[in-house]
Amino acid sequence: MTDVVFALDVEDIVHPQSDDALLSLCRIFTEAEVPLSLFIAGEKARVIRRRGRHDVITAMGRHEICYHGNYWGEFPEPALVYGTRLPWDEAVQQALSIELPGLHDVAEITGQFPVAWCCHQAQQCPPLAYAYKLAGVRCWAGGPRGWIMNWLSWPRSNCAVDMQGQWSQRVDPMALDQLKAPCDPQADLAGIQESFAQVAATRDFVSVLGHPVCWVTAQWALEEWATMFRHGVAGAYPRPANFRPTQLRSPEDTAAALETVRLLLRWAKTQPDLSLTSYTQLCARDEEDPRQWLTFDQVVDLARQVLGQHEQAPGRFTYLAAHGTSFSCADLLGLLVFATQYCWQHGTWPDRLPVQRLLGPTEEPLNVGATITIPREDLLAGSLAAYAIMMDQRRVPAKLRARFTDLGPAELLHALARLLVAASQTGKLPLDVEVPLVQPLPEVVNEPPLTERRFGSSHLPAGFDFSHLWDLLRWQSWSYRPAVPAR
Repeated sequence: MTDVVFALDVEDIVHPQSDDALLSLCRIFTEAEVPLSLFIAGEKARVIRRRGRHDVITAMGRHEICYHGNYWGEFPEPALVYGTRLPWDEAVQQALSIELPGLHDVAEITGQFPVAWCCHQAQQCPPLAYAYKLAGVRCWAGGPRGWIMNWLSWPRSNCAVDMQGQWSQRVDPMALDQLKAPCDPQADLAGIQESFAQVAATRDFVSVLGHPVCWVTAQWALEEWATMFRHGVAGAYPRPANFRPTQLRSPEDTAAALETVRLLLRWAKTQPDLSLTSYTQLCARDEEDPRQWLTFDQVVDLARQVLGQHEQAPGRFTYLAAHGTSFSCADLLGLLVFATQYCWQHGTWPDRLPVQRLLGPTEEPLNVGATITIPREDLLAGSLAAYAIMMDQRRVPAKLRARFTDLGPAELLHALARLLVAASQTGKLPLDVEVPLVQPLPEVVNEPPLTERRFGSSHLPAGFDFSHLWDLLRWQSWSYRPAVPAR
C-alpha cells in the first residue's frame, strides 16, 4: 500500500487571485472527500485575514493545517545562514524567536495548530527542525522517513509529484499580451499519472504537491533576491518587497487547470493500492506511547545486538528495531548509561528501565581511532558524566573525559555494551573493558534516509558553504531510527 498525501504550499502574498485559486481548490477537495494538507506561511495567513477573506479561511478550516514558515520569501535571516553561524542552542533560540509568532498566527487565524512543517526555498537547518519539535509541531514533512531528533518525519522533495500540470510558460516581457492557451485537462492528467507511476514504483510514500498561485499565473514571479545580500548579509528587516506581479493565466486556462485536479482526484480514489491520507492520520499510525519501559534482560539483549553488529561488520553500528519499537543509537547509549548509573547508585541492576529518547551530539563526536582498554573506574566515571549531561541537556555528549580516558560516544556505547553483557554472564563487573576501533557515526549516515536530504536556496550569499549544515545532519544520525507503526 502506498501512502499518498495531497498538499498545497499556501504562500503567495502578491497576487490576490491566488486567494481565489486556494478557495476553489479547498472546495474541490472537500467535494471529493479527499484529505488535503495546507502548508501555510505565516505572512500569507496574515494577508488573507487582512484582505477580509473569511470565505477562504472557512474553506481552509475544513482541511488539515500545516506550517510553511513565518515568512514566504523575505527572512530576517535565512535559517541556512544562522544555522551555520551560530552554535546549536543559539540557533534553536533564533529559530524559535522567528518562527513561533508565525506558527501561532496560523493557529489563531485557521483555528488549528499546525500538524506538520515543511520548509520554503530549502530554508532549513537541523536546529530549526529541532525548534519546531520543541514548539509542539507533530511531524516534519521533508525530513528522513522515520524518527530523527525524536521527531517523526516523512520525505517530500524526493518523492514529490507535481499536480499543477503544464501551468507554466516562459513569459516574454516584450509580449505580455500573448496569454497562455488553455491547458488540456486530459493531457495534464496523463502527465501527472506518468510521474506518479515513476515515483510510486520505488516509494511507499508519495507527496502530491501544488501551489495555488500556479493555477492563476503563467510563471513564477521574478524576485530580486540578490538585493538581499548585496553586502554579503541580509539588511534590516522588514525590507522593501522584492516581489513583482507576473502574467496571469486566462480564466479559461485556470478553469481547465482546476478540472485537471477534479480528474486527478477521481482517478486516485479508484486506485486500490493507494491510501489517501494526511499527516494527522500518519502520526496516529506511527506515533508511540512515550511511557515505554524495558526489562533489564531486554536491555542486555540490545547490548548483545550492538556487539553482534560489530562482529558482522567491524567498526560499524546503527539503530535497532526490537521489542515492538526501534532504538536510535542515542537511545541505546542512553539505556546503557542509565543502567550503569543505577547500578552505581543502588548496588544492583534495575528490574526495568524507561526508554528515554535523546538528541544526538550537536558538535563533532570524538573518535579515538584505535583499540583501547578502559579501566572499570574510568568507565563508571564516564557513565556518570554522560548521565549528568543526558539528564541536563537531553542529548548525547560528543566527547567525555572519563577520569583518565577520553571517549567519544561510539567508544562509550561499545564499552558499556561489553560491560553489561559480561556482568549478565558472570554476575560481576569486569576490571577492564576492551573497546575495538569503531567509527564515530552510525552506519545510517551513509544510507538514503540521510543522504537523500538536501540544502539549497536562491536566498543566500554567493559561494555559501553548506558543509557545516551537512555535519549537523550527519551528527544527528545518532538520533535516527525507523518508524514502527503502532496501529
